[in-house]
Amino acid sequence: MMFGVLLTIDQNRSQNELFNEIEILVQTYWPLIISFIGIYMISIPRKR
Repeated sequence: MMFGVLLTIDQNRSQNELFNEIEILVQTYWPLIISFIGIYMISIPRKR
């Protein structure tokens, strides 16, 4: 979702700047990203 927002907002920037900004976002918010992944994995019903 965050990647989609960045692609929508940053259409005038070069690809290298976009990847640098994504890298900074991941380095800053990695605990939050891991938390969302954990919540997503817990909330999905498992097919047996």
